[in-house]
Amino acid sequence: MAHFYVVRAKTDKTGPVEKKLFYGVPVSTGRVTTEKLAEVIADRCSLTRGDVLATVCELSDVIRECLKDGYSVELKDMGDLYLSAASEGYEDKKDCTPHRVKAKRVCFRMSPRLRKEMKYFKFERYPFE
Repeated sequence: MAHFYVVRAKTDKTGPVEKKLFYGVPVSTGRVTTEKLAEVIADRCSLTRGDVLATVCELSDVIRECLKDGYSVELKDMGDLYLSAASEGYEDKKDCTPHRVKAKRVCFRMSPRLRKEMKYFKFERYPFE
């Protein structure tokens, strides 16, 4: 199955003259829930849906704990999850204390295998644009 995209206009203000350019932007087909993932995985192996669901839920908790403890997490053939953090800028480095550094988001870095496979992803224009 192909990925859908829509075409969006964006204004390019980098040059001396503003240009209106059109870009293909991906559109989500929907969302796959944890329960649906558990069903699909259970159909592909000898585990029950409940076993898979419990494993996925625990995986979520363990990933959160690992990130909280300062680790990045490798998901085989997918990539790495890691924490992004930042603080305001300070003139004196002594002012950048631990309570001023805040977690911003969880980031994802693709594995080389997934990056190679992405070259073969197919796209189709979204039919209801």
